[in-house]
Amino acid sequence: MTLTSYAHDALSRVLYGIHTILLFSKSDLVPVITPSMGMCLVLGAPTDLASFIQGVFWFQLHILSFEVQNQITGYEEDRLSKPTRPIVSGRISLDDAQKLYYAVLALTLLYSTYHGTVHFTVPYFVAIIVYNEGGLSKNWFMKSFLGAIGYSTYISGTTRVFGKSPPPLSTTSIMAVLFSATIHTTTGHAQDFRDRSGDAAIGRFTLAHIEPQWVGRGSLTALVCAWTVVLVAYWEPPLPVSIVLAALGIYSSWSYCYYQSEEADRDSYWWYSIWLLTAHALPAFRRLADAGIRIPSLI
Repeated sequence: MTLTSYAHDALSRVLYGIHTILLFSKSDLVPVITPSMGMCLVLGAPTDLASFIQGVFWFQLHILSFEVQNQITGYEEDRLSKPTRPIVSGRISLDDAQKLYYAVLALTLLYSTYHGTVHFTVPYFVAIIVYNEGGLSKNWFMKSFLGAIGYSTYISGTTRVFGKSPPPLSTTSIMAVLFSATIHTTTGHAQDFRDRSGDAAIGRFTLAHIEPQWVGRGSLTALVCAWTVVLVAYWEPPLPVSIVLAALGIYSSWSYCYYQSEEADRDSYWWYSIWLLTAHALPAFRRLADAGIRIPSLI
């Protein structure tokens, strides 16, 4: 083998590995990564490229530590409903995925220690262990509650890294994190309707299974509408933004109630995720108001 072909082969392996790692969190891009990272940018406001890169890396390590083990324990579910994920598609073996999980856990803990954010990371580790290995993801409420801990960790920790750690989180940041966690706890079952067949395969009992469809979908509609009112009242965004948030909430809720196939629920969940993304952007208007910046109304 020539030096050129050896270098080409090594580069191909590295790129293949990076691609595989990114695929673990691909499905989180719209519902988790985008709204959480958007709020982190609003609250943390990184002032230089280095702090931004470090914050993104901190975020990615934490979400990867969850996703790798989640896809190991959820192998049978993914075979049915998410066949393109790295393990079930054959990009990485179960044994290698387990080794990757331990390596990511160790690196995450070390990196968090370096940034002084271990108090966020350790409870998060406990949450993902009882969620995955402990099997609490099979309980509909604990699934949403532990997911809310994940959201809180992503936002709190990344915000601290963006802001270079020392000062405590501001009141605006604390309220934003609390809202995010509570919204996920109360409306997290939005994701369960699209995964009914996969959940049934592993014995996971969600509202989509244990209650009539109108109960789960009706409660989601009521909660999304209620949260829209609360968020607009608290963050006081401009009227056009309030209208957009309300329209997204109403449309996603109507879609869940009117179209009830799993395929349709995937589309409904996308609209719900856009509503969630918009909701997570609202603290920006409080930050602007605190800075004395007035946004002129468009209506």
